[in-house]
Amino acid sequence: MKSEPAPAPGAPPAGVPLWAKALGATLLMQAVAAFLTRVAPVIGPDLTDAAGVDAEAIGYLAAASGAGTVWALTGSASVLKRLGPLRLLQVGALIGAGGLVLTIWGWWPAMMVAAFLIGVGYAPSPPAGSDILARHAPRKHQGIVFSIKQAAVPVGGVAAGLLVPPCVLAFGWRGALVVLALGVVAIAMLVQPLQREMDAGRDPAWRVEPRWFFSLDPLIRPFRFVAAAPGLWGLTYCGFAFATVQGSLIAFLVTYLATDLAMGLALAGVAFAVMQAAGTIGRIGAGWTADRVGSNRTVLSILAATSACVILLVSRIEPGWPAAVVIVISAASGLMAVSWNGIYLAEIARTAKDHIAEATAGSGFFTFLGYTAGPALFAVVVRLSESYRLAFTLTALVPLTALAVLLATRRAARARG
Repeated sequence: MKSEPAPAPGAPPAGVPLWAKALGATLLMQAVAAFLTRVAPVIGPDLTDAAGVDAEAIGYLAAASGAGTVWALTGSASVLKRLGPLRLLQVGALIGAGGLVLTIWGWWPAMMVAAFLIGVGYAPSPPAGSDILARHAPRKHQGIVFSIKQAAVPVGGVAAGLLVPPCVLAFGWRGALVVLALGVVAIAMLVQPLQREMDAGRDPAWRVEPRWFFSLDPLIRPFRFVAAAPGLWGLTYCGFAFATVQGSLIAFLVTYLATDLAMGLALAGVAFAVMQAAGTIGRIGAGWTADRVGSNRTVLSILAATSACVILLVSRIEPGWPAAVVIVISAASGLMAVSWNGIYLAEIARTAKDHIAEATAGSGFFTFLGYTAGPALFAVVVRLSESYRLAFTLTALVPLTALAVLLATRRAARARG
């Protein structure tokens, strides 16, 4: 009897459904992209010390990363047509790895450029991931599938919180960045066996023109895509508000605990990892709940209210509080303030219908403006007031505006019949 030929190294197991392959590939690449954006916040004190700047300046690196994503999103949907979504995700990972390597220079302007590049590397994740999953995931389960994919974002944060500090201790912060960059490149190569299958719909003849990134038209294009779909403006503002909160929390939690409250980098790193882990659970739970309730917007409304409460609680942490209490608060912040992304993207896909990649890129443009503006404004508040507590308190007000918009759009939809 003839034996079956062994599968090629790295090939997916036979019989795996196409949607599961799509989810696995996007999950892995989303985690890599998120990991890259979390490295700087985790080693923020080392970076600011090396560059000779104030500790709160780490917020400007987070803002530069968000700016890179905003800029790259303007043309990402068009580049996706040429390269295909999975290839675009691989290219993004390589650009982000290059940003890590540039950071080792230790010069603040170079760090800002590196952060910008890491943001550019993240930009393919929303449109490319949504494009892959919208084409392959079962429609009735897209809420949970999109949320599982977005759960990879806090997974990347967990990896950063747990792996980066030991790497820094072992190799120094510069050596750690080189090791991490090499790991990112290796992981990007793992999905190569799926590239042809996932990118089957790409158009090799599609021309990618530099003007998409260097003219005013790309800045107008997101407005057009968002305006084209009824109901997308309100949802887009909610993404902006949620991103403002999440971006500030991720950028400053470690510095807040380790430096301002003098709790040490070890505890701060664990708190960061716990926050991200809770966000993973929260995203899956939010997706499951949205599918059961039948409304992504209802769950987003609940998260808007609860995230405001938990960020206010973060602002009240005192230096002498037990570590266990700090960990519990960090977990709550992850559950409530870091779990909105999956159902948000699923709702965009539902609303946009036949223009998912364009609408996701357009709405994502404004979402990443939130990731940019949030940390930058947070840093300004800290610099002017010398109070992290005030900055977190003001941040807690932002999701309440998102709740107001969601309730207003719901009333408007009911009025239209």
